[in-house]
Amino acid sequence: MSKIYSNPFVWGVPVTGSRYLTRPVEEEQIHSCIEKKQPLVLTGYRGSGKTSMMQAVASKFHGVSMYLDLGFVVGEESTINLLKQQIKVTFPELKDDARLNSNTTGEAEAFASVSQLLFDHIKDKDKKLMIIWDEFQHVIKLKEDVLGLIKKNIAGRRDVMHVFISHREDQMQQTFGVKGDRFFPKTQFLHLENLGREAIKSYLTKNFRQMGLTDFDLPESIINFTNCQPCLTQKFAHAIARCWLEGTTTRLMERASKKLLDEEDTSFARWWDGFGVNEKRLFLGLANGYSRPTELGFIDQFGLSATSTAHNTVLKLLREGWLVNRDEGYYIYDPLFLLWLKNRNNIT
Repeated sequence: MSKIYSNPFVWGVPVTGSRYLTRPVEEEQIHSCIEKKQPLVLTGYRGSGKTSMMQAVASKFHGVSMYLDLGFVVGEESTINLLKQQIKVTFPELKDDARLNSNTTGEAEAFASVSQLLFDHIKDKDKKLMIIWDEFQHVIKLKEDVLGLIKKNIAGRRDVMHVFISHREDQMQQTFGVKGDRFFPKTQFLHLENLGREAIKSYLTKNFRQMGLTDFDLPESIINFTNCQPCLTQKFAHAIARCWLEGTTTRLMERASKKLLDEEDTSFARWWDGFGVNEKRLFLGLANGYSRPTELGFIDQFGLSATSTAHNTVLKLLREGWLVNRDEGYYIYDPLFLLWLKNRNNIT
């Protein structure tokens, strides 16, 4: 087997092509929704591969897909500007339309006008359309009623397939799943789990071997650290491949960990500064190896003041995706952030 001298792994962008590991069961569920034109809500922890899977499905869609990344919207104006921009990208023939270039109307009127333009264009061209609304949780809690604008202008368009993606399953259930307050009469929910252990191991082994890296224990070590989280697995494998391509041949796991911690230090510090006192205390307790923060011993040792305080803090961090509940205990979901916490606080 010939060696390759470029990094076969990627992170920071959706995984495509040969780097993408298929999910036949989940993809079939999505295809079923597409055939029925049934709105889909796709949830899963951060880094579970939601966007990568949805874009892989969209690439095989027999129609037109439009992708909206809502991660940076802050209100009505930025939402309508994003919608206009993506319409121009998806349908270049509309880029000179006055409705996409006018700034004279208010956001509500502009949203209605641009939405109507989009749906009329699809109808005239007899095209199928799928709109992917990624990071949808950002619009749910905005002070401006962006959610209302979207709901008002798309709820009656059952000829268009909509996919709403978010890691906040609680907010998505509240928005799309409450009877009498739904966007659509019937919405399908799909929760994405991490990839299977054997599939990831095979993928890592194949790519490392193509690089000439034949440490057979390495894939297993990566999986044991990342707990099969797709994004983190790609990131860690990418860091190891970088070390290898730079000429490093020993202690690859250790060197890759240090490289990633150095690169993520600013982000992790910003996360940490954004947590409240009780959240920080609970994190430190978990980082010290304790897994039951509502027990009195944990509460006393880490200063959470009361069982109700610990319970409410756990629920908040669970909803936001910082914690995971397994084996009758709670654990920090991101093992790299956990390692950063341990190093920062000299926890062995």
